[in-house]
This record gives sequence, C-alpha cells and structure tokens, in this order.
Amino acid sequence: MTSLEPPGGEHVRWDGSPEVLTRIRDLLISHSSRGTLRIILQQLTLHEGGQEAGVHEVIDAVLDVGGNLVATPLGPSVREDPRTAARLDAALARLRAEVVGQMGAQPEALEVVIDGDGHREARIAFALEVSAQDLTDHRPHPALRDGARHILHEAPALDELRDRLSAPPPSLLRRGWDALRGIGRRGRAGRDGAGRG
Repeated sequence: MTSLEPPGGEHVRWDGSPEVLTRIRDLLISHSSRGTLRIILQQLTLHEGGQEAGVHEVIDAVLDVGGNLVATPLGPSVREDPRTAARLDAALARLRAEVVGQMGAQPEALEVVIDGDGHREARIAFALEVSAQDLTDHRPHPALRDGARHILHEAPALDELRDRLSAPPPSLLRRGWDALRGIGRRGRAGRDGAGRG
C-alpha cells in the first residue's frame, strides 16, 4: 500500500475502520449522561525543544442543559475504570496503526467525534508543534479541539443535532396513517406492474 501525503497542521477527516470507531463509541457512551449531543476524544502529541514530551488527552461531552450547550469532562470517569481504559487504549492503538498503515506517518493529533444520532468520525492532523504551555495559555493552541471549542466553532451544527434528537416521535395515529399510505402505494405499484405484463 502506498502512503498518502499527510496534511500538515490542519485536522482532516480520516475514513478509517468503522468497527474501531464503533468500539470507541460503545466504550465512551456508557460514561455519558442523558442529554449528550456529542462526545469528543482527542489525543495531541506534545513537544518540548523539538522532542516528543507526552500526550495530552481530552475526553469531553457536549450536553444540552435547558437549551444551552455545555461541555463537561468525561476523561476522569473513563480513565478511573481500568477495564474501559484498557479497552479504549487498545482501540486507539488500532486506530493509530491504521492511520500509520495508510498515511505512512504517526498523526500528531487524533480526534474521534461521536454524535448522539450515531454519526462518528475520526479526524487527524500532522506536523503540529504543540507544547504543554500552549494548552495552558489564556488562549489555547488552535489544535486543541475539546468540548468548548466544538461549542464555539460548531454551535449551528450542534443546535441542529439537538433539534433533531429532541423532535417528538410521530404519534400513533401518524405512524398508522403512514403505514396505510405505504401499503396503498405498494398495492398500486403491484397492480400497475401486473397490467404492463
């Protein structure tokens, strides 16, 4: 397999293994609460003096609290559960291995986004130089993509997701009417097809 040219500095969507993303979703969703719209997991490789200096991890949930978007950390809950933490690390290692296998380079940032409607995706970035100091400044490095950043930069999409998830299910009468209309359409299609033969 030939490697693709890794993009530099920008987070881009990476179409990886759906089963790994599903495994990560299943592990994180059990630690989220009612009203969760989105779960974000990000790992950023930190650098000091040109050398790797560890990994900064964020696991946040974006919740709908009384019509307001609120970010809350899930990391402590996830990491305090040894079984979940071990399974999550294994899934992330597999995801990173897939990225390296396709791109030919280790990503500096790996982000997994899981929405309440079942949508999930991975985003990767290369050629980042982020230090621990960059994350503690008053204005954190733009590569940090935690719950607060998602709310700030993706609020319209999160509002739309909230609206879709909170829409009332169709009434019993409406479901019955839709079912009858479907039966009627199928019946007409069968009669029309038989008449043509």
